[in-house]
Amino acid sequence: MGNFNIQRFRQAAVLCLLDNNLPMELLSNTSFREMISFANPEAEAALWVSPRSVATYAMRLFRRLQPQVVHALSQAASKIHISFDGWSTKGGKRGFFGIVAHFADASGVIQDLPIDLPQLAGAHTGEAISIAIIKTLNVYGINRDKLGYFVLDNAANNDTAIAALSRVYDFDATYRRLRCGPHTLNLIGQAVIFGGDKDAYDNAAEKLNIEEVYLQEWRKQGPLGVLIDVINYIKTPRQYELFREFQRAANAELPVGERLKVFEPVKPVVTRWNSYYAAFRRATQLQAAYNSYAEHHISRVALDDRRAIQLNNKPPDAPTWMRSTGLTAADWAVITEYQDCLEPLKFATERLEGCGKAGNFGAIYEVIPVFEYVLSALEARTRPYERVNFNYSDAPEDRIHINLRAAWSKANNYYNKLDNSPAYYAAVCLHPYYKHYCDNSWADKPEWLSTASAGFQRLWQTYKPQHQRPLAARTSATTIANGIDDVIGAFIRRKNNVEADEDEYERWKTQEPEWNREQYLGDGHPVVYWIQMRSKYPCLSQFAIDMLTIPASSCDCERLFSELGDLLEPKRRAIGSELLAALQLVRAWVRAGFKTQPNSSAEGGDEGGDEDDLSDEDLVRDCNIQEWTT
Repeated sequence: MGNFNIQRFRQAAVLCLLDNNLPMELLSNTSFREMISFANPEAEAALWVSPRSVATYAMRLFRRLQPQVVHALSQAASKIHISFDGWSTKGGKRGFFGIVAHFADASGVIQDLPIDLPQLAGAHTGEAISIAIIKTLNVYGINRDKLGYFVLDNAANNDTAIAALSRVYDFDATYRRLRCGPHTLNLIGQAVIFGGDKDAYDNAAEKLNIEEVYLQEWRKQGPLGVLIDVINYIKTPRQYELFREFQRAANAELPVGERLKVFEPVKPVVTRWNSYYAAFRRATQLQAAYNSYAEHHISRVALDDRRAIQLNNKPPDAPTWMRSTGLTAADWAVITEYQDCLEPLKFATERLEGCGKAGNFGAIYEVIPVFEYVLSALEARTRPYERVNFNYSDAPEDRIHINLRAAWSKANNYYNKLDNSPAYYAAVCLHPYYKHYCDNSWADKPEWLSTASAGFQRLWQTYKPQHQRPLAARTSATTIANGIDDVIGAFIRRKNNVEADEDEYERWKTQEPEWNREQYLGDGHPVVYWIQMRSKYPCLSQFAIDMLTIPASSCDCERLFSELGDLLEPKRRAIGSELLAALQLVRAWVRAGFKTQPNSSAEGGDEGGDEDDLSDEDLVRDCNIQEWTT
């Protein structure tokens, strides 16, 4: 067949399907095959005609890549940190569990690598989760010596799972169970928008229930509630086009240089505070169009109501906001104020979700500084309201004050939980840019420093070698003869502190210069820095590498589920769990740089040039591959 390589083409075709979440039946589609045939008849002849054959080939790719992943984990320069999370399909018929490994390779590059996607039947209890995690860790050769920290959301079943894992792998569950920073920021953001902490009302106990009723009413009919209802009403082709018309009309009133392109409304998602922030920003940007859109419906409903009254009919059904005054200038001022209050959380989330491969952001050493920034920002926003008497009619909107207090309480509660694990403090102290951060930030809180330092030393002790104090040298005849020189000489040179000389951390902290801002924001990479320091600080460097590779979030699990949702479109919900995991993992592993390495000399067959001795029938049976459309 000339220079055409069947196996390389087949592999490229399958990887294209996986990378773009395309259905496997595409390769058997008549029009697709005709297109390929026009380019190269040999290529069309090389394509499979059965989706099952494509699925079988994908499973072979998985079996070829998995040993490479196991080897990469065994060669990791750091401990292997784990994040995991659960996800269910729409309707809850199938539940999956994404497991991601985080580690540094020998060159210091941080890898965030999905390693398993098991389907969990039944309730996602802590025990069920721990069993799935143990199975995965065993498959990938991650033993107790290589196992690092767990970064998870705040779900109670995660606490139970880590407790169960700690009994198997013999670690302190409180130390190793860390919390996803962006997940907590999401809860704080929801508190800013919706409130929910009764302690934030600052009222007498007998008035708390009244305040709760007021808050519920405000959520529905206050400025944010009205805006959200208006946004959510735009959900049909007619309403979208009507909103576009009002945008065009608003643009026509502006100078040419200030006109905007026509935007779609941003819809808020109940569980994501940042979607509300984005919705508020877009709405503020399109304020004139939203006002006109709301006024259009308010006027229409008012006219319908008058007609109904004239005819002695029941008023037509309409959303509450259509019988209101719409959004006033004061309402937009409140919306803008909330947007400003949420902005620090946006910056904080971006910081904690940042890509660790670049060396900056997205790692555990950012958590303490970022949450101190959030607490400071919330305090600054709350301060102007402290002396306001909200009983006066011209007082500003009081829900912002209440919600800010609730958000601060939520943030402070999480911040206090950082004390549960010394890993947060250790990561800050071992970063060349942040090495003096806590000393400076907590200078007026010596008890904080004392407690944190004690936890750090306990953790550091597990990395330090156990030195024995050397025996005193035997006194020689020469020493006796020249004793006067020894006595005097003992006070000439600086007395060495054996403990200090042996403590690599104290030596590094006092002798090595900290990074400046340019190094930190530039090409400085803390893990690479410590790899280069290994010869000078052999024990401390390993401690630092293990700490600095811990992620600040479990967002990689959410990214995995986002792609999984795209793959499991309604017509493809029947994909077997083993194949589903293989499809997602192969895509992630190829993107991470693992090589499929087809045998370039192979020109036929479905084996892909590998040494897998399983037949197609064996794979179909073992991996639950059936004749379904994928």
